[in-house]
Amino acid sequence: MAQLEQYRIFAAVAQHRSFGKAAAELYITQPAVSQSVKQLEKELGVQLFIRTSRGAELTEAGEMLYGYTAQALATMRNAEEELKELRSLGTGTLPIGASDTLCEHFLLPYLCEFHAKYPKIKLRITNRTSSETMALLTAGYVDIGFVNSPCDAPGGVDVHPLKSLTMCFVCSPIHMPELCGHEVTVEELAEYPLMMLERDSAMRRYTDSYFKENGIKLVPQTELGSHDLLLSFAESGLGVAVVVREYTEKNFAAGTLVPVSLPFTIPSHEISLITRGSVPLSFAAKQFCALIGEL
Repeated sequence: MAQLEQYRIFAAVAQHRSFGKAAAELYITQPAVSQSVKQLEKELGVQLFIRTSRGAELTEAGEMLYGYTAQALATMRNAEEELKELRSLGTGTLPIGASDTLCEHFLLPYLCEFHAKYPKIKLRITNRTSSETMALLTAGYVDIGFVNSPCDAPGGVDVHPLKSLTMCFVCSPIHMPELCGHEVTVEELAEYPLMMLERDSAMRRYTDSYFKENGIKLVPQTELGSHDLLLSFAESGLGVAVVVREYTEKNFAAGTLVPVSLPFTIPSHEISLITRGSVPLSFAAKQFCALIGEL
C-alpha cells in the first residue's frame, strides 16, 4: 500500500503541474519527487502524469486520484489544526462527577480558576452520590470523579486521596445552650433529635460504620440529602446534626453553630479523585488534575 508521503508529493506535483515546483515546496530534490511518483504509479498500476513542454499534465486516472487525495489531505490538515487547538485547551469538554456537597465546598474554587484560564472548555458537571459517581466513571460518562473515601473501587479505577475531612456533631447555641461549653455523653446526646445525611451517602455509611464498630447505634430522626440543609436545620434548632467540620467553619465563626464536645473523636476520612487507570486522561482532565495538585 502506498505511503502517505507519496500522496503528499503526488498532490504537490498535481497542484503545481511541475515536478520542480513541487520539490521546492516540499524542500526535497526533484529526482526524489520523480522517484516517489514513479513508485506510486507502479504500486497503483496506472500512469498519473504526462510530461509536456508546459509541465506535468494529469492523466484521467491522475485527475481522479488527485480529487480524492486533495480532499483527504485537507481533512488531515483540519484534524491536525483541531488537535493543536485541543492540546492548547482552546476547545473541548471536561465531564466531571461529584456530589452537591463536594461541588459546593471543595470543587467550586478550582472550577472557577479553571474556567478563568480556559474559558473555551465546556465544564459538564454531573451531581451524584459517591457510589453513583463511581458508576458514572466506570461507564465512561465522566472523565474524572470526586468522592468521599474510603470507598469500594472496582478494578481499573484508581483512587487518589486529596484532603482529609473530620466529622463532628453540631447544635445551635441559641436553641440548645445546655449542650455548649462542656463534654456531652452519648446518653445525653441521645435525648436530642439527631439529623444525618441519607443512608446512601458515603459520609453517612462511614459514620454509621464507625459507631457500629464502637457499639453505638445512631438512630436519626431526620435524614437529609444535602449537607447545607443539615446546617440550616441545626441553626434553626431542629436537632443535633452530624456534619463535616471543614464545611462548617463559617457557621462556627458566625456563632450560629457550635461543635458538641464528645468523649471521643470520629477518625477523619478523605476526599479522593478517581480516574480510570487504563484510560488516558483528556488534555482538559490532565490540566484540571494539575490545577488541584494531583497527577
